[in-house]
Amino acid sequence: MADHSAIAAVSRSLRTLLRDRMAIASEVTLAPPDIEVAGIEGARINLYLYQVQENPHLANQEIPGSGSGGYGRPPLALDLRYLMTTHSAIETTADADLNAQTLLGDAMRVLHFFGNRIDALNVTRATAGTIGDPILDPALAGEYERVKLRLHPGSLDDITKLWSALSEENFRRSVVYEVKVVQIETTEPARRAPPVQSRQVLSGPNRRPVVRRAYVTPIGSEPIGEMRVSVGEEISIEADAANAERIYVRLGGLDPIRLPPSADGRYRIRIPDDQYPPDLDIPALRPIPPAQRLQPGLLEVQLIAMNGVEGVAGALDRGASLVAERRFASNVALMQLVPEITAINPAAGSPGVLLQIHGTRLWWPAAREAWTVIGDAAVRIRPPVGADPWAAPTPIQIEIPVSEAAALLPDPPPAGTAYPVAVEIDGARSRRSFDFTLTP
Repeated sequence: MADHSAIAAVSRSLRTLLRDRMAIASEVTLAPPDIEVAGIEGARINLYLYQVQENPHLANQEIPGSGSGGYGRPPLALDLRYLMTTHSAIETTADADLNAQTLLGDAMRVLHFFGNRIDALNVTRATAGTIGDPILDPALAGEYERVKLRLHPGSLDDITKLWSALSEENFRRSVVYEVKVVQIETTEPARRAPPVQSRQVLSGPNRRPVVRRAYVTPIGSEPIGEMRVSVGEEISIEADAANAERIYVRLGGLDPIRLPPSADGRYRIRIPDDQYPPDLDIPALRPIPPAQRLQPGLLEVQLIAMNGVEGVAGALDRGASLVAERRFASNVALMQLVPEITAINPAAGSPGVLLQIHGTRLWWPAAREAWTVIGDAAVRIRPPVGADPWAAPTPIQIEIPVSEAAALLPDPPPAGTAYPVAVEIDGARSRRSFDFTLTP
């Protein structure tokens, strides 16, 4: 099994192959092209690993025979690209470039004829390693995917871009080789599901409920269909196929709350604040942990039906009848939980005043965006910094400097202008607004 050392193992294998099979004895270095390798004299070949990318064909494929059953853990499959350059022993002589070309031809010959069967070759020269040892690095021994080498058809423009990134190095004749494929496997133990020892077949006439719509319960002559709701308000849910032995509603990330049965598929529930309401399972108030309380933004509404079903359970025999309970979850209806303003203070003032806003769900630290909107001017709700004169925001009270909004509003007439005030958290804007009169 190849681990994190597999990439370096490929580089070592290529270096050993060139040292062992080239006709011209040369040193092989593994370094960036602009680095002078200490202690190296004479002609040399340099292999530089300049690109590592995932192999798209094996990205999600387990190694045959090593899959972990129900939990897929494919290895990291990588393709490696090397920039190969050759250097003459003395690069200022008249034939220095010819010598480098000869080295290049020798190295390309070795990689062409031996590069795709490194796993079958042994060391034949003492200068390359212990004679008889495999040329393939031990870290790659026994891998399912055999390392394959090919000359990559890189254009002159591609290679020039590589050299242009080396500001201190002149362009040198180069070729690119691609190695496919090296796989790095996880060292964590795999999880394996136990075999099935007893089979169950369950059936019943029940279907999953379907929520047709969810909206704020209208009061009096209010229209039906308002989807913006505040904490403490009641919502109505209309559903089909919702007749069940037990029916629950899930609001956002709260625990499911059991509802009274309904013959016509209409259910009502108030949006809880910091306590779960009494229901048919738990007839007492219980606290909602602060981290789970509903916050402004999208609110998911879902019904969950619990029904008994009949079936047969057993191994290879005829089995025995059983009655079990199954959970049928509906589709998700989306509403919007909005902040609620209950009062502002003062109701009028000059641009220099601080506007204090009271309500519920006016602020929470994890919100992506929090704004107070005066007219059409938005002021970000934020904690004070340094000498800022406003108090730190809380879920029930915030303060903002009116001056930041006044700079975006037109000058009011002498008698002043009243602007509606709203709070918007993560795109959810309060429905009820109060007017603030801006005076000169």
